[in-house]
Amino acid sequence: MDADNKPATILIVDDFASNVVLLKALLKNEYAISTASSGKEALEIARTTLPDLILLDVMMPEMDGYEVCQALKADAVTEKIPVLFVTALLEPGDETKGFQAGAVDFITKPVIGDVVRARVRAHLALKAAQDQLAEWNSSLKTRLMQSIKTIRAKTDALMSAEEKTSDLRGYSMTLDLLSGIFELMEDRFGIRARAISELAGDAARQMNLSALDVAKVRMAGLLHDVGTLGNVKDLIREDKYESEMTANEVEAYHAHPLRGEDLFASIEELQDVGLMVRSHHERFGGGGFPDGLQGEAIPLGARLLAIADVIERAANSVSNNCSEFAMMEARLNAPAVLDPNLIQRFNLITRTLYFDPKKTLAGREVEVPPSQLVSGMRLSRNVSNEAGMLLLQKGEKLDDSGLSLIRSNCRMKQIIGGVWVYVYSED
Repeated sequence: MDADNKPATILIVDDFASNVVLLKALLKNEYAISTASSGKEALEIARTTLPDLILLDVMMPEMDGYEVCQALKADAVTEKIPVLFVTALLEPGDETKGFQAGAVDFITKPVIGDVVRARVRAHLALKAAQDQLAEWNSSLKTRLMQSIKTIRAKTDALMSAEEKTSDLRGYSMTLDLLSGIFELMEDRFGIRARAISELAGDAARQMNLSALDVAKVRMAGLLHDVGTLGNVKDLIREDKYESEMTANEVEAYHAHPLRGEDLFASIEELQDVGLMVRSHHERFGGGGFPDGLQGEAIPLGARLLAIADVIERAANSVSNNCSEFAMMEARLNAPAVLDPNLIQRFNLITRTLYFDPKKTLAGREVEVPPSQLVSGMRLSRNVSNEAGMLLLQKGEKLDDSGLSLIRSNCRMKQIIGGVWVYVYSED
């Protein structure tokens, strides 16, 4: 059942009434059931009622199950509804054909009651989790835009009259144009760019930098990963480690800050923006790229961008305590990666952008994707593999060996999902 205690709805499609009666009897105590005796009728019902799951016979006259499933997946209204084929077909290739049509699973005839209920329950739970994630992602842009509007108003109020009539107007117009372009980009790339721009820009303002310098930091934030557009963008996956890239992929990845800087090469007034873009992957403790800079040799704006990048990625990797987890991860990445003297500048803006009204109900732990784990995090639950073998115990603090153990098991698909860690304000 959903949050309103309404039972999930299941559409049963079969041209034999006896099969429909059997499946309905197995499921009617837990779910709301609708039925269809043909593919055409099934498509009409699915489009108008949007069932949570469809049990679909394969062998039907006029329009078989494969054709019905393909039609469902080709329609934006019904493409997200999971389809389970119920069939007596056992020939090699039948399952492959079904999966290619868009089905998520098969139930073979004659059906077994416990199997039907278990498969239905499992796929409804998976759909509920996917719907929740989709809802979270769809609201991200709205929440971000609302927060940015508030921050922008505060920034404008702090500008002096002289600044508002100076060359800053040109930068402001450019930023508004770029920001509008990125707003049109519906994917995570555009949302990330805007968030990092606001995080780093507001931190720069809190440091009492001039309005012009703040505008340049914001511009660098919007364009910091512009060098990844095209083929390189595909490498910047949040679940892909550099160690998993081929030599050619690493070379392309390490070149993207240089590609970004090239955009500013012909504009003298923006050379410092180009340097921020070039250096945003440098590490405060050394070992970054492309130049291996460290400490204050890294441009200030690039150090701010690096912190904003870690905060944005961390805040959007968990579903509760987002701002607290993001700030904790930033602190744990200092001083090896981030400038520890700048991190506190991000406290207020991070809480503003990633405010979570449910955080007080969520406890002081979060489920973290393995790609976001860093040394120093403390486990709030045991970590076991798919075989039930205990890998790490609750209360252990992660170090390099623990991280390596978790990631190796993830690569072998022995750990599914995230790892639970405590959220704390200070180490």
